[in-house]
Amino acid sequence: MPALWLGNACTEHMVDRMDLLTEEDCRALLFTMKRLAWLLRDGDALVVPRPLPQSFLQHVARHTGLDTSSIHLVSPDVGLLTQDRLHSDEVLDPLRGIVTPEWEFRPYIHDRGSVTFAQALGLRTAGSPGFLTEGGAELLNSKVVFRALAAGAGFSVPAGMPCRTINDLTHSVTRLLSRAASVIVKRDRAVSGHGNFVITTDKDLEVTGALSTYHLTDPRNLDEVVAAAGLTSSHAPLGEVVVEEFHPGCRSVYVEVLCPEDGTEPTLVNSGQLRVGQDPPVLAGLELPLTSIPERSWREFSEESLRMARLMQRLGYTGLANIDAVVSPAGELWFNEVNARMGGSTHLHSIAETLVGPDWSDTHTLLSRFNVVAPPLRTLLKELEANALAWDPERRRGVVIASDDTDVSGTVEYVVLAPSRDQGAALEAKLEHILADARRRPGHA
Repeated sequence: MPALWLGNACTEHMVDRMDLLTEEDCRALLFTMKRLAWLLRDGDALVVPRPLPQSFLQHVARHTGLDTSSIHLVSPDVGLLTQDRLHSDEVLDPLRGIVTPEWEFRPYIHDRGSVTFAQALGLRTAGSPGFLTEGGAELLNSKVVFRALAAGAGFSVPAGMPCRTINDLTHSVTRLLSRAASVIVKRDRAVSGHGNFVITTDKDLEVTGALSTYHLTDPRNLDEVVAAAGLTSSHAPLGEVVVEEFHPGCRSVYVEVLCPEDGTEPTLVNSGQLRVGQDPPVLAGLELPLTSIPERSWREFSEESLRMARLMQRLGYTGLANIDAVVSPAGELWFNEVNARMGGSTHLHSIAETLVGPDWSDTHTLLSRFNVVAPPLRTLLKELEANALAWDPERRRGVVIASDDTDVSGTVEYVVLAPSRDQGAALEAKLEHILADARRRPGHA
């Protein structure tokens, strides 16, 4: 049966304070939702906040074989798909004449807003309806709740604690700095490192995964830290924060798992390492599959991730989930987050499967990078063809565009797929050189 895909990233059920999202934040989230085009099949429908550029849809269809005339796109041209917008006539009316109860429902996240949206269309939600209606998927996405569940089930997590008040924060930071040089403060429900900051007594520390760093000369003076966390002596107006020991030099890694609805054993779908940008030093892309950690660390990570997936499944969660950890240079592993939703690799895995086949990770490396400044998509695609960078099905290597926002922010997400990491790195270097040349041309913003 056809599927209804819903691009409901970062709604009121996913972030603590939507009113604090900037226009730049919203653009980045819209950029993310355009990736869902790679998951479409003939006859499907897709609800996204803003229209997909036709040139991008044609680029996707060229590689997937999608019949673009058979799909149904609903885009109210708004910021984000909050509940009021999902239940507007502008969104529901076009779907009521198309969607039937037999359709599959595929939201980005199965939050409470998506549940009531499915109910309005007579669609069945996957897994335990009670669990989802009560906010179960959102619960698992909370860093505060994750630490409690992980610690209770015996998973390795960084030393630390969740903080709701100033007293919580000062106690936790002081205690951790007495045993380590650095700690990280993370907003409970935020995205891509936003709201994260590091506190350190090491003046030479190089930080990744956080937007700002506070270098303390006196560990007892936490005034700036308290102000940045946004807590009060009685409550957390911006949401709770998690304080954890910060382990420098670690690799940030993930696995994507599938928790089947029929209760069968969860499976690993894909794995990878996070790629970090220079300014700011936060998530900027992924490298798949994960091969950069010791074999014993991989065994522990994969086995424990499946154990975590089984725990989620027993609670009532089904579908895709992403499990994040950090691995030290010595191979020590700490879990730090679960995202009970589609992830940043869902579309990448689909792209690789489409271009190479289901066992693509046995033979290929995938490198992605997003928010890359680029010329208009049609111009960029011509440049890829002219420089022998476009995906070549015979050589089984090349570049495709995973998301296009050149009409609004002038950026793209690209994917480099090659039979080895060295070949992928060489293709990426050539691509970056072409993009740098394009940025230097007169008239390029």
